[in-house]
Amino acid sequence: MTNRARALDWLGRHLISTGGIGIIAAVMGIFVFILSEAWPLFRDPVLTPAQQYPSPGRFAIGVDPYHQIAYVAGTAGVDLVRLEDGTILPGEWADELAGLSLSSATQNVDLLALGTAEGEVEVARVDFKLDYSTGTRQVVPQVTAAGRIEVDPRGEALEQVTFREDGDGLSAAAAITESGRLVVVVREQQQGLLGPGEMVEEQYELSADLGGERPTQVMVDGRIRQMLVGTAAGSLYEWRLYGVDERPELVGRLPAADGAVTALAYILGEVSVAVGDATGGIHTWFKIEADGRRSYRKVHGFAGAGAAITHMAASQRDKQFLAADAEGRVALHHMTSEKTALQIATGGPLAALAFAPKADGFLTLGTDGQLRRYKLDNPHPEISGAVLFGQIWYEGYPGPEYVWQSTGGTDEFESKLSLIPLIFGTAKGTLYAMLFALPLAVLAAIYTAEFATPRVRGLVKPTVEVMASLPSVILGFLAGLWLAPLLESHMIGTLMLVPVVGAVVIGGAWAWQYAPRSMVRRVTGVGEIYMLGAVTLIGAWLAYVLGPAFEQLSFEGQFLQWMRQDAAISYDQRNCLVVGFAMGFAVIPLVFTICEDSLSSVPSSLRAGSLALGATAWQTAIKVVLPMALPGIFSAAMIGFGRAIGETMIVLMATGNTPIMDWNIFNGMRTISANIAVELPEAPHQGTLYRVLFLSGLLLFVATFCINSLAEVVRQRLRDKYNRL
Repeated sequence: MTNRARALDWLGRHLISTGGIGIIAAVMGIFVFILSEAWPLFRDPVLTPAQQYPSPGRFAIGVDPYHQIAYVAGTAGVDLVRLEDGTILPGEWADELAGLSLSSATQNVDLLALGTAEGEVEVARVDFKLDYSTGTRQVVPQVTAAGRIEVDPRGEALEQVTFREDGDGLSAAAAITESGRLVVVVREQQQGLLGPGEMVEEQYELSADLGGERPTQVMVDGRIRQMLVGTAAGSLYEWRLYGVDERPELVGRLPAADGAVTALAYILGEVSVAVGDATGGIHTWFKIEADGRRSYRKVHGFAGAGAAITHMAASQRDKQFLAADAEGRVALHHMTSEKTALQIATGGPLAALAFAPKADGFLTLGTDGQLRRYKLDNPHPEISGAVLFGQIWYEGYPGPEYVWQSTGGTDEFESKLSLIPLIFGTAKGTLYAMLFALPLAVLAAIYTAEFATPRVRGLVKPTVEVMASLPSVILGFLAGLWLAPLLESHMIGTLMLVPVVGAVVIGGAWAWQYAPRSMVRRVTGVGEIYMLGAVTLIGAWLAYVLGPAFEQLSFEGQFLQWMRQDAAISYDQRNCLVVGFAMGFAVIPLVFTICEDSLSSVPSSLRAGSLALGATAWQTAIKVVLPMALPGIFSAAMIGFGRAIGETMIVLMATGNTPIMDWNIFNGMRTISANIAVELPEAPHQGTLYRVLFLSGLLLFVATFCINSLAEVVRQRLRDKYNRL
C-alpha cells in the first residue's frame, strides 16, 4: 500500500469515526437539552422565611404584589407595615378608619370588610400604586373608607363578616353575630337619567333557614348570586341571591364535613369551594349536572394532622390554596392535582393568613402578634404524575377524565394537561398509517424483487422512490383540502373499494386461466402491469358507481346520517381514514425501498436451488427468499413506524387536531408532534405549558429510541438465525 493510500485510509477512518461520534454526541445533546427543559416541572417548591415583626393586627392581613408593604386589621382599624424594617406607616387613612371597635375582619383581593362590635360593617379599599418618579419603583399604599353598612339592627358584635361587590353597583354584606344569628344586607346603586341614583338596601335575617344549626362561616361570591354558610353541625347551606328585589332563596343543605365547618374559601374562579372542618380535613366541592339539575359534589380531599382548620386563603393566580390549623401548621395544597406541596409549623395558632397576589409568598399573623412573611418559589404547582398520566376530575365535568386543554377564555381557567390523549392520538395515527402502508409496501417489494422483469423493476422502483421527495406539507394540504371532502361525498364507494376491487381482481385472475394461450404468451412484463392496473381501475370504478345505488338502497341515501343517528358513530370530515391515506403515501416509499433492497440482496443461488427442486416461483419467494430477507423487512417496518410516529404536518392539516380518545377511524386525533407544533409558539417561555410540551417531546424521543433499540435487537437476532440456515 502506498503512502498516499495509507494517508487516505487514515483520513477516511478518522473522518467516519468523528462523524459517528459527532452524531451520537448531537443526539445526546438533544436529549440533555429536552430533559433540562422538562425537569423543573418536578422540582419541589422552595419556601424561604423572610422577616418577622410585631404587629398590632389580629383579624385580617394582606400584602402588595411586590412584598414591600403589608396591611393589618386590628381592633382599632387598619395599619400599614413596611416589610423591609417592620415600621408602621403613618397616613391619613388612620383618621378615616379611626375610632372603630372591630370584632372581626376579612380580606378579599383589595377589599377589607371590618366587622364592628356595634353590628356594622366598615368597608375599606386597599390599593397599591407604583411611583417611578425617583427612578426606582416605589409602592404607594392607599387605604380609603368605602362606606359603612348597618348589618344587625340589634347592634350585636359581628363574629364573622364578609363583603363583596360585582362592579356594577350590586354588593352584599353578610355576617354572623355573637349570638349565632345570620344576617345579610344586599345593596344596589340605582341608575338615574343624569347619573347615579339612590342606593337601595334590603336587610334579611336568615337564621330560621338553618333549622337550629349554629352558623360558623359565611361567604358571598363575586357576582352576588350565591351565599354559602357552614355550621357547627358540619352542614353547608346555599342561598341564591336576587339583589334587592327578592328575599334570598335557600337552595339546599349538604353534609359537607365530618365535624364543624371551621373555614370556607372560594378557589380561583369561584366554581369550587374548599371546606375545612374541626377534624382537620379539607374537601373541595363544585357543581355538576345530575338528574337534570346542577348540585354540589364532593370531589377532592386533603388529609390534615387532626387539628381544626382555622384559616384558608386561595391564590389569585391558580388553583392553589393555603390552609392553617389550630396548632399553627400551614399547608399549601393544589386543588386539581390533590397535591400538598409543603407543610410548615409557624410556632403557634394563627389569627390571620394571606396569599400574596402573585402566589410567590404568603403572610401569617400569629395570635402572639407576630407578623411573618414567607417567600415561595413554586412555578409549576399544577403538575404531578396524576395530572400528566391519570384521570382527573375537573371543574364542571361529570367524572374523572383524561383531558388535554391547555388554554381557556379567562384567567380562572383550570388547565388540563393530561398527556394520555396525545399519546393515544400518536398511537392511533401511527397504527392506521401502518395498516395502510405496510401491506402495500411489502407486497409491492415482493412483486418487484421476485416477479417483475428487469425492465419493470427499473421503472417501478425509481417511480416509488420519487414519492419520498414530496414534502409532507403538500401531502397534508392535499389530504385536508381535496381528499377529505372527496371521501366524505363518496364514503360508501370508498368503503366498498377493498371488497369490490379484490373481487374484480380475483375474478379477473380466474378468468385469465381460461384465456387463449396465444393471448397469455403475448402479455408479459410491462403488459402484466398494465393489465392488472386496468382491472384494478375497473374495480375502483365499479365501487364508486355501485356506491350511491347501494347507499340509496340500504340507507335511503343518507349513510353519514345513519352513522351518526342510528349507529351512534361520529364522523368528522378530517379523520384517521384521511390520515391513513396521506401518511401511508409518505411511508410507503421508505418501506418499499428497504424491503426491495433486502429481497434483492438474497443470494440467487438460493432461488436457483429452490426452483431446481421443483418449487414454484411463489413458493420460492415465500418459503426461501422472504425468511432470509426478514431482518431487512423488519427494519423497514420500524423505519416506517418511526416516520409515522413523528409526522407533524400531515396530521396537523388532515385531522381536526382534537385531543379525543376514540379508536373510531372516522374521528380525528391529536398527536404529540402536532401538538408541539401548534402549542409551542404561543407557550410562555419556561412556563408550565412550555415545559409540559418539552416533556411530551421527551416522551416521544424516549419511545422512539426504545422502539428502535428493540427493533435493532430483534433484527440482529433474526439475521443471526437465518444466516445459520
